[in-house]
Parts: sequence; structure tokens; C-alpha cells
Amino acid sequence: MPAGTRPALDFTPEQLRFPPAAGFTVRADFTGGEVSSDLGALIVGAVDRRIGLIEYLAQAIADARDPRYITHPLWDLLTQRTFQIAS
Repeated sequence: MPAGTRPALDFTPEQLRFPPAAGFTVRADFTGGEVSSDLGALIVGAVDRRIGLIEYLAQAIADARDPRYITHPLWDLLTQRTFQIAS
């Protein structure tokens, strides 16, 4: 390997397992097969509860809005948009 280069790393797990949702077993894998987007919001919610991504993003983004005029905190806005995209 040439000096100053790094090996390519693959951090994609073979399969992700989630808690049951609405009586169904939910898993995600990256091998193809039958594909469904019907449970997108449920999967996003399970992932967020597991890793806290939306909370992390809300803390990392500087909110320059004037607090006197804020009705919805940044966390709420990020959550709404994330689930809107997932649905």
C-alpha cells in the first residue's frame, strides 16, 4: 500500500435487527431480495431510539433563532422532517 493511503473500511453490517413492530419481525439486510418501504417510519423510529441520531443532530446544529419566537424546538423540527421523509 502506498505511503499516506488508508485501506478502505466497510462498516455496513450484514443485517440490522429491530424490536418487533405491530406484531411483525423487522430486520434490514443489504442483500436485496424482497424490498418494502411500508415500514420506513417504524424502522427509522427504531434506529433513532437505538442510537439517538436526532438528539445528536439537534445538539450539533446551532439554532440561531430568537428564543422569544420559537414555538417548535429544533429537535421537534428534525424529528418531523426525518419521519416525513421516511414515510
